[in-house]
Amino acid sequence: MRWMNVAPLTGGTFLGMYPMMTTPILIGGVMDGAAMTSEQAGWIGTISVGAVAAASMLLPGLLHRFPGRGPLYLFAAFLVAGYAGFAIASGFNSFAAFAFLSGIGSGGLLAGMAMRIAGMPSPDRVYGGIYAAATIAFALLLLLVPIIGGAAGVGAAFLTLAAVALVVTPALLFVSDHVVADAPFSTDGGLSWGMVMVVMLVMVITFPLYGGVYSFCERRAVAVGLSPAGVGSVLGATTLMTVIGAALVAWIGTRPGRTIPTLATMAIATIAYGLALGARAVEPFVLGMLAFGLIQMALNSYFFGLASVLDPGGRVAAFLQGFSLIPYALGAALFGTLGNLPEVAIPAMVVNILGALILLPVLLKLDRAAKGARA
Repeated sequence: MRWMNVAPLTGGTFLGMYPMMTTPILIGGVMDGAAMTSEQAGWIGTISVGAVAAASMLLPGLLHRFPGRGPLYLFAAFLVAGYAGFAIASGFNSFAAFAFLSGIGSGGLLAGMAMRIAGMPSPDRVYGGIYAAATIAFALLLLLVPIIGGAAGVGAAFLTLAAVALVVTPALLFVSDHVVADAPFSTDGGLSWGMVMVVMLVMVITFPLYGGVYSFCERRAVAVGLSPAGVGSVLGATTLMTVIGAALVAWIGTRPGRTIPTLATMAIATIAYGLALGARAVEPFVLGMLAFGLIQMALNSYFFGLASVLDPGGRVAAFLQGFSLIPYALGAALFGTLGNLPEVAIPAMVVNILGALILLPVLLKLDRAAKGARA
């Protein structure tokens, strides 16, 4: 695998991740700049991420019909126009329209990148490398944009995001215009839609935990007694661990098979959820968040790499990237409804272990198929 071929895919995936990674700026900007309520701002964020999910699930068929770079340029234009539009939007309807437009753009890019990654050797390693680079870029962007917004206003913050997206767009010129030919959803070894459904079930079970812990980590940090500066330090260290975790996936991939690294990632996630949710003191909470950072993008890398192996044509990977956002987003609502998060810690660990056990037969079958192919 030539990592130079991965660089353009990193740029495209970075743009595809835009709405998810910049949601705090969008929600804060809507509340501060347009004087909307938290409920209205929350709906704007939901529309944005929901549009990403819908586009990623529904557009792969279109991208197979029109496999060149043209649709990617159009999606990037939607994204840039949406974020530039936020700078001039004034009411709920206009913000919602631009959120939908930018979400469709990002979702289309996410699908297009997934369909190209699926046809590459070791897609898990590719995802790991992409997520490591994208996480560093977003960490720098999210450090810079609030400073600009504070100095020049909310509109300037949105225009900065639009400008960065525009600057990254030329990376799409170097993305392959080839998409793997559409094919039935099966691969060597009898792998079929049944296995895809198992992966979807595991996402439904486990991704609300992933999303819920991330959504409430700041509240949990305050609850265990961290100061604002301490909260910032923990979140910064968590981001660093995210980069390390994604880089480890890029290095290890599935060389020891798919079962061991995937289950190891889920085991660390189980420990992270227990500590981050159940901690009543600073030290275990910090350990839990560091562990959570380590698996944050590693979990995505192995799940989407698994989807790529199930369908090298890329439709499954594109669909599951969008689908995963639904249970992930529902995690925030679930944890908010449950309220007393320390009491959720043990059930969360049990649920994650259950998800790993459900996924185990799929991982074992894939490893057997891979060994048979090498024999």
